[in-house]
Amino acid sequence: MSPCETALTTANAASSLPKGTPELHYYLTELAAPLAWIDVAGQCTDRFAEGVLRNAQSKTVVTLLADKYGQTAPEVTPARLDGVTTATVSVSTLDAMAVAEDRAGFAIEVLAARGQTAGATLELSDMHKAAAGQLVSLADAVHDSASDGTGDGSATQQSSSHTDPRQKVYAIDTLLANPATIMDKASGQQVPTAAAIEMDCARAEIKAVSASKSKPSTNTALILAALAAKHAFNAIALGYPSSDAALFV
Repeated sequence: MSPCETALTTANAASSLPKGTPELHYYLTELAAPLAWIDVAGQCTDRFAEGVLRNAQSKTVVTLLADKYGQTAPEVTPARLDGVTTATVSVSTLDAMAVAEDRAGFAIEVLAARGQTAGATLELSDMHKAAAGQLVSLADAVHDSASDGTGDGSATQQSSSHTDPRQKVYAIDTLLANPATIMDKASGQQVPTAAAIEMDCARAEIKAVSASKSKPSTNTALILAALAAKHAFNAIALGYPSSDAALFV
């Protein structure tokens, strides 16, 4: 099988189990699904969004079952790009993702200061802003490597010509008017406000990659998928509906 077919087979293994399979068996099979869905996002053409959102769904299922059986929940590392110094992707894709992170960081910071929004913390805001800065640094490097002909996308120098896309301040009137819950534009459902911010960030990042005319390399796609998936998973943890009807709209 191709890498894409292998990833899809592993990701769908639990759902392919026959009816009546013991739940513990289902749980043990599902343990491999979250990582497999990231592989789907990176290895399969035009399945980036599916891989990201299915990762969040499957990780949620594994977390719930792990708690039921007294097992350790899947580790969720910070939603940043620590240690990533190269990327093979367009500057516009990285710029769009940086803006999504920066916007989310600003919104969470303002809501955290008001103290009315569950899940809105300064720690979460700082994480978004850190990721935004890392994405801009990668965009600088990709821009510079394209300009000097090296093409290695290495974040080793500061760009002198790539414009930082972050606005730092964004309109959040609607969020301030709905600090507890808000109407999610994508799903049309009323959801916790912090969860909506996280899912909006994930969707914006998915769109940045999926809509790009220049597709990222497999390794870069895997890294960007993992970043977006962490936001989607956090959104579900904060109360965003995990059903297909809500996620896949």
